[in-house]
Amino acid sequence: MVNNFTYNDTIINALEKSISLDRLSAYLQKTLGDKEKAFELYAWNTEISAELYAPLQGLEIALRNALHKELSGVYGATWYDNSQIPFNYITNQKINNAKRMLKNTVDPSRMVAELSFGFWVTLLSKGDQGAYHNELWTPALHKSFPNVKKKRTEVHKELGYLRKLRNRIAHHEPIFKRHLTADY
Repeated sequence: MVNNFTYNDTIINALEKSISLDRLSAYLQKTLGDKEKAFELYAWNTEISAELYAPLQGLEIALRNALHKELSGVYGATWYDNSQIPFNYITNQKINNAKRMLKNTVDPSRMVAELSFGFWVTLLSKGDQGAYHNELWTPALHKSFPNVKKKRTEVHKELGYLRKLRNRIAHHEPIFKRHLTADY
């Protein structure tokens, strides 16, 4: 990390005001109240978050495209409208919200992009009474992972873990306490 300026009381006060003491509390706790070190840790956390975001972005895009491809092969390109799939209430809400956001431009490629990472990870869950396992994983979604020799439950758990990491990064939360090498 390159710091091109010196911290002084004016800069520290401005940073505290703009970032907020609540958001800085984890950094201040880690640096035993040293504000300059807390801001340096905050900046480092931002940098490491940026480094992790690129592979997470690639994962999200690859995941949604692979799941869409396999669902399309079994249920058609507009699988999200197929009444054969027993989507639960929350999943249906996410689909309907995506359609509302897209308004008159609802098509498969836009739907795939509009649906959140959490949506895609949810499709890998068991679903209500095993419906997602039986109606999504077994006929289609397992094919999205041709080189992965794991059960659906393991794939879902690992992607859920990465979804949480991604959300922490996307919401500008501290990740410096994590095992970052393992996360990567």
